[in-house]
Amino acid sequence: MKALPQDRSKIMRIVLLVLIVLILVCLFGFLLYNLLLGGGNEVTANTPTPGPSPTPTGIQVIVTLTEEPTPTPTRVVIETPTPMPVEETPTPIEEPTATTMPTPPASLVPIISSGAIEDLLKNGDFESGFDPSGVALDWHSFNNDSAVVSFSPETDGPYIKSGNWAQRITLAQATQPNRYAGLYQQVNIAPGQTYTLTMYGQIRTGLGDINQSSYGYRMQYAVDRTGGTNWQDVPESNWVELPWDEQLLNSADVKFLEYTTAVTSTSSKITLFVRAWKKWADPGEGQYTLDDLSLVGPVPGSKPVTPEAMIDQPLPTTGAGDSTGFIGSGRFWGAVLVLLLLAVGAIYRARWSY
Repeated sequence: MKALPQDRSKIMRIVLLVLIVLILVCLFGFLLYNLLLGGGNEVTANTPTPGPSPTPTGIQVIVTLTEEPTPTPTRVVIETPTPMPVEETPTPIEEPTATTMPTPPASLVPIISSGAIEDLLKNGDFESGFDPSGVALDWHSFNNDSAVVSFSPETDGPYIKSGNWAQRITLAQATQPNRYAGLYQQVNIAPGQTYTLTMYGQIRTGLGDINQSSYGYRMQYAVDRTGGTNWQDVPESNWVELPWDEQLLNSADVKFLEYTTAVTSTSSKITLFVRAWKKWADPGEGQYTLDDLSLVGPVPGSKPVTPEAMIDQPLPTTGAGDSTGFIGSGRFWGAVLVLLLLAVGAIYRARWSY
């Protein structure tokens, strides 16, 4: 009966030695496999190659409608091919080709943000009042001679786009063709940025028909990109005719027509001119009404947001500099050392005696 514990102890020693031997055999086989077959394989961290940054065109993503979105640069990831017994020809990676985008209509040109976005025109809705001559505050008037010209506030509902006031310009009794009267305002802007100019207006005449008047009553606008304030210094080719036709004078059944365009300048000041135009020398009267004029865009001096800052930045590379081979890991060799120490201790305790 006393021999049983000794036999059991010998059996446990044998089992322990067998387990240690199996562990060492597996470890030796694993090392041999990696050294002979897998030692040359290395996993290289993929480095994202940023795509080409789009060239800023000065035209901004704001908040106005765009015909086509700006393409987002695509990252090209180049991987180091793993050596294979059969040599394969890598497929060449094509670099993205810059595509020229079609120019959208003026009313759909976006605004590139460079900070706070505001309406930079003063009293563009004409709600801040008028001076004794009938010209809206913060605006200046101009006209040529040989016609009866007057400026006055609109107070009747059909002739007001919003609020309580609008600006009327009246031209009548022209004794010469091409009589003009209008308003202008000098505006501080951020150079190189794009702004959206919006205007609403009416042209009312006794005929109320462009065919009967032979397009005798029109409106135009111009932008002096140097900030000049003399309307007669603006070249005639820079005046843009507004697509607003005549409506019947003294009628309540009239509507406001809209015009929107984009304005960009390299100067820190621009001047907006808007003028009524009576083409023919006749006694006819034209009433030209303006309301809700605006020039929306970046505020001068605000912190710019460059187009590059709005592009997706490359993802950070993780694991850079780390050894990617399992055999080269310090943790692996530490585990091997612990196993060897355990094996030596077990063999010492067993003393090779059963």
